[in-house]
Amino acid sequence: MKIRILNIILFVLFFSFSNGQNLKNGDYFENIGGLKINYSIRGKGPVMIVGHLNSGKIGYQATLKPLEDHFTMVYYDPRGTGKSQMPNKLEDYKQDSIVSEIEYLRRHLNINKIWIFGHSDQSAVALEYALKYPNNTAGLLLIGTSFVGTQKESMQRRKNSETKRTKESEWFKQVIKDWDYMIEHKTNKNELGKDISESPIKWWCYNEESSQRVIQIVRLISAAGRRKPINNVFPIETEKDRLHYLNNQKKFPSLKVKTLIINGKYDTNNPPEFAKQLQVSLPYSTLILIDKAGHFPWIENSDFTFKEIKKWLSKNL
Repeated sequence: MKIRILNIILFVLFFSFSNGQNLKNGDYFENIGGLKINYSIRGKGPVMIVGHLNSGKIGYQATLKPLEDHFTMVYYDPRGTGKSQMPNKLEDYKQDSIVSEIEYLRRHLNINKIWIFGHSDQSAVALEYALKYPNNTAGLLLIGTSFVGTQKESMQRRKNSETKRTKESEWFKQVIKDWDYMIEHKTNKNELGKDISESPIKWWCYNEESSQRVIQIVRLISAAGRRKPINNVFPIETEKDRLHYLNNQKKFPSLKVKTLIINGKYDTNNPPEFAKQLQVSLPYSTLILIDKAGHFPWIENSDFTFKEIKKWLSKNL
């Protein structure tokens, strides 16, 4: 009887720890998978890992505080971003290396199952992690993403989306004009001397008001440090990399991981029809489209976005 009671106590203790209940809020700098990685822990509940492969953790730590009421948020700087050490080889920036890094972080934290917040390119990382480690994936929250095509198809989709938005919005039409002027004249000012340097950021947003919210966060990210080049070379997606992801997409129907997809209705890079296509490919997913938002709905239309997330979590957490 005593042995049985002891086993029950040990099980309860392990179960509690493996779900993040004993993780202490704070800032850490640890060896994760052979590199010094910076991460911060905030909140309470099941563990959710978030950090963008190009922009790190600072932008999310500044904007995802409402999720800390539901999750133990582990904000981390992936290799080469923020304060985290960069690898020696450019190929170690590949997506599968970032997937492995998340797994190393999970093991370091001694967590049984994790949630992953994936925004934009990081959603591809989150999905590949779920495919590779389904037994360690509790759920996914994906934002600003869609079902992708080849690199050529993606460029055409972007052009079509731009054309559609310029017809709908004079503001967006001016953003395109300013960005084109920047490229053509290699300048950050238009013919009247007005600063147009923020046009590339605005391209991702719904309108001027929402873009200013995003720009504040982009400045934080730039100050903290984006992904660093190796030998003055930045990693870029090759056709081989895209083919790797397209092959992953074929496996999405086999994923049995609960997934919430949040997209802005005016995400120029991820139009609603392709976000819907992603949702259809993931059998345990829900898609919510956020009005008056582009690529950053939780920043551009935060109240409504977090209201919808909370509603979904009440049924799925």
